[in-house]
Amino acid sequence: MDFSQGWDTGFKSVLIYAGVIFFWLMAVEKHFAAQFLSVICMNLVALFLAIFFFLWKRGRYRALARAAEAEVAAILAEDD
Repeated sequence: MDFSQGWDTGFKSVLIYAGVIFFWLMAVEKHFAAQFLSVICMNLVALFLAIFFFLWKRGRYRALARAAEAEVAAILAEDD
């Protein structure tokens, strides 16, 4: 993962976190009896989704890099 991919993925993770927060406050929080419990659950869900997205994208970028390296190695081996 290079800098631009990391930056893009990190920014999207922050947007996912913020989106979960807004959705939670508009649609889910009213179903909780205690606001304290709602805030804890909201932050846990938002963090989980943001971290999951970041790790998933990082894995995809690493797989793409390995595939590209294997392709280059195959081309170089073919020339020998």
